[in-house]
Formats: sequence, structure tokens, C-alpha cells
Amino acid sequence: MDQRLTVASFALLVTLVVAGGASRRASERPVPPPPAGDSTAPAPPAARQIGPLPEAINAPPLGTPAIELQARLATRRRIEREGRRVYLDSMFAASDSTVIRWEDRQRRVLTVRFATDSMLPDWEGALADARAGMAAWSSNEAGYELQETTDSTADITVSWSPMLGVPSQLGITGVRWGSDGVVQSVTMSLALRQNPDSLVVPAAIRRRVAAHEFGHALGLPHSDREDDLMYHTSPVGSPSRRDRATLQLLYAVTPGPIRTP
Repeated sequence: MDQRLTVASFALLVTLVVAGGASRRASERPVPPPPAGDSTAPAPPAARQIGPLPEAINAPPLGTPAIELQARLATRRRIEREGRRVYLDSMFAASDSTVIRWEDRQRRVLTVRFATDSMLPDWEGALADARAGMAAWSSNEAGYELQETTDSTADITVSWSPMLGVPSQLGITGVRWGSDGVVQSVTMSLALRQNPDSLVVPAAIRRRVAAHEFGHALGLPHSDREDDLMYHTSPVGSPSRRDRATLQLLYAVTPGPIRTP
């Protein structure tokens, strides 16, 4: 049985970009522009705090072995110990307390197919910007290389639409995963316009949207801080220290449910 988690990211307002000169967000909704010339610089991580993770909607099935419940509890405590240094807890509200990520493969490669359409406006520029967004994660704490392919069975498929379903939404990523928490495939859709009356989305914004969406493709949820790339309306264009710390923790724990009694 597989499940789907759709991450709607990045609905930026182009007006913000125009007003800010060259500052825009990095992934999906309107936000104030970032400081000029700085697309990475995260603020120092907040002091660690220990707090409980969100409660699971469903209790563990009856008969779950005690050793497995102990392992789940250990995982929960490890995540809680990281406190505000990471934001992995935001994943569990949407996944009913399930760690969702790619499996540990012997060959650490995730293949990416760009489904281009020559009928769309400026598709060559859009493709270049999507590749730039992917390159933001060329060195990542998941330890996976993102490798472009033309194979239709790619792990991650990227496509473009003139517009997405929600006004001002510029990117959306769908994650298909199994009951074991292992990601099976990812589909990413990027918009070329915000709405029927808008101009084509500027290249700088497209790159930030793509970088944010590739963060989702690697398994990251949304952050709650504006200076992280994975904040839903972040003006940042590349992963922050907190983004990277969260990704590192995600791949340090075992995928699957962490529900406990």
C-alpha cells in the first residue's frame, strides 16, 4: 500500500520581486525580499529546546513487537533532543508520525528526468533554471547524487505547466511512499506564470522555486523559519545550515512509523 504526500511549495508574488530589485523567495508563496546579495546566510540556530513531537493520529497496531516500539521511542527521543536546530517534527503532522525518506541504497544516486515541452514559453530557460535549482543540492547531507536521465522510470520527474491550480503557486511536489516510510517516486510541477495575466516568472524566482522543490524531493518538509530555504515562502535561494542539519538527521534515522503507545 502506498500513500501520497503532496507538498505545495512556493507561491510567490512577482510583485515582491519587482519591488525588491532582485529578491524573491525560494519556493512558493508571497514573501518579503531577502537582503540583497545574500541567498544563503541563515541566522544562527536557536538554542536547543526539547519538546514532544506531535501525537500520532493512530496508535501502533496491536501486537507490534516490544523491540520495535523501543526503537521507535529511541527515534522520537533523538529527534526531540535536536530541538529547534532542526524542523523534522513538521513532517509528522502530515504523515501520522512516519519518517519518510528514500531508502539506503548501495549506489547513492537519485535519477531526475526533466519532461520538457517545446510548446511552452521559454522552456529552455525554465529547464536551465530547474537544473540550477537541482545544483543547489549537488552536495547534500542525504548523501545522494542527483543525476539527470531521460529514462521514464526516473526517481524524480520534473514537468512544467503554464500555471498551477492555485493563484501565485509556482511549484508543487508530490511524494509517493509506502507504509514502511520509503519514498517510491517523486513528481514535481513548476509553473511558468503566476496567473493568466502575469508575465513569465523571472529566472531568479524559478531557480529558487526549483531549489525549494528539490529539497522536498529529497524528503525535507516545510520549515517554520523564514531564513531556511524550506520555509514555505522563503526568500532564500540555497540550503541553510538548519536545512542541512534537518536533512542529515532525516537520513540518520530509520524510515517508517514512529508511533508509540
